Amino acid sequence: MTIARICRLAILLAIVGVFGTWRTAGPVSLSGVDGPHNGWLVIIFALIALAGVGPAARGSWLGIVTVVGCAAVMLGTPIQDLLDQNSVVGGHAGWGLWLTVAAAVLLGGGALYAAAERVRG
Repeated sequence: MTIARICRLAILLAIVGVFGTWRTAGPVSLSGVDGPHNGWLVIIFALIALAGVGPAARGSWLGIVTVVGCAAVMLGTPIQDLLDQNSVVGGHAGWGLWLTVAAAVLLGGGALYAAAERVRG
């Protein structure tokens, strides 16, 4: 599997994670776009990252920086929601939040691998 395919898969998984459960408290279950969650930021930056995946896979620094930056926002958003919700709402984090975190890490790792390949020549 190529770096571009891995990154595109990570973007798809992140978007799926946004629509999955981010917080469960008793009978209430919220996705990344419900309530106080900022899953919409993940979707916006996933689409921006999608534009940078092709150039990043070809070794373009602009593409690599774009994807790494987007991955950082995509990772920070659910982590921030997790920390904020633990102190206020209670309950527990759902599978969608963790899928979004894992996908953002995979996306960032793919871009960093592309950067390492570019440096190695």
